[in-house]
Amino acid sequence: MPSVTRKSQSSRSERRDEARRRLLGVVEKLLEEGESFTEISVERLVSEAGMSRSTFYVYFEDKGDLLRAWFAEITAELTDVAAGWLSLGADAAHADLRAALDRVVKTYRPHTTLMAATYDAAAYDASVRELVEAMMASNVAALRKHIKSGQSGGYVDPQLPAAQTAAWLTWMAERGLHQLVRTATTADLEKLIDAYTAIVWNTLYAPTRK
Repeated sequence: MPSVTRKSQSSRSERRDEARRRLLGVVEKLLEEGESFTEISVERLVSEAGMSRSTFYVYFEDKGDLLRAWFAEITAELTDVAAGWLSLGADAAHADLRAALDRVVKTYRPHTTLMAATYDAAAYDASVRELVEAMMASNVAALRKHIKSGQSGGYVDPQLPAAQTAAWLTWMAERGLHQLVRTATTADLEKLIDAYTAIVWNTLYAPTRK
């Protein structure tokens, strides 16, 4: 019986994942056509996805729940990628930082449309807003820890207030990813990553390398 139950749960999870992929594909399409997430109804979503309304509500409570399920997944992916930057130590060079931030930006880039929908939903959906705020707080805390560790290790500017610097860098990056990376050409994207690297390098690490 336990194996049958596990198989049933796995099958339901796979069906939910497939439904989410189809629905999010519709969301991306409609957003790219100029609609806002707030304007898109569940009826429109299921119609475009070729899905019944009842099937939608089997897996999701509402549109916000659909986004929350996706957001948890992409947040975990971005956290894993960001660890490549936050694990850099005293021997890291400018090129190492550039490579680490390149991975962060290029992991985020395919998801800019749905991220925009998430920020749109956060304006009126408290549960989505809580997820976004929790992600940002976690990102700030992780960077603060890296800064304090680097200050103790002698490779981050000891004069910097760790918490405030982490907050500034995290929120600037969030806005840049949302506003600049979203519309950048391939050539512009490389220049944006160069600029992002320079900002972080000169703020955190350069003062200790003189």
